[in-house]
Amino acid sequence: MREINHPVKSLSRISTIIGMITIILSQSILVLRSWDLRDVFYSSLTVVVLCLVVLLLALYRTYFKKPTELCLSSEQIILNGNIINSKDIKVIMTRGYFKPVIGILPYRRKIVPSDMAFRYLKDEDRGIADLKSWAKMNNVKIVNKSFQTWI
Repeated sequence: MREINHPVKSLSRISTIIGMITIILSQSILVLRSWDLRDVFYSSLTVVVLCLVVLLLALYRTYFKKPTELCLSSEQIILNGNIINSKDIKVIMTRGYFKPVIGILPYRRKIVPSDMAFRYLKDEDRGIADLKSWAKMNNVKIVNKSFQTWI
């Protein structure tokens, strides 16, 4: 099999961004109101700081991370500089019909790692067809199923 390359980008984290902003706003109000109650103040401040870290990570991955390339070769996939052998893949999951999201679930994992979830930048139909033919050649199962990723 010849190498097949497709430009891909990481997932949009808009729902995470909106959720973190909501939590930060609500906890900030609690921080300001509980200035004299030390336990509530420090726990709320901890939540705000943790949510800020998650918010910054989500903003980076959504808006500042540059598109990369997916390379399908004979028995491996190269994605974001990671080489994934076909025997290490438990299942490839697709989510959605318009602008589908693809997640590669390795063995011994319950959640798709964030660096193994992507969207095709252009020509999704050809990308999905190439991925399905690669999976068929390497005996990797592809399912239409919703999946979760890390931040």
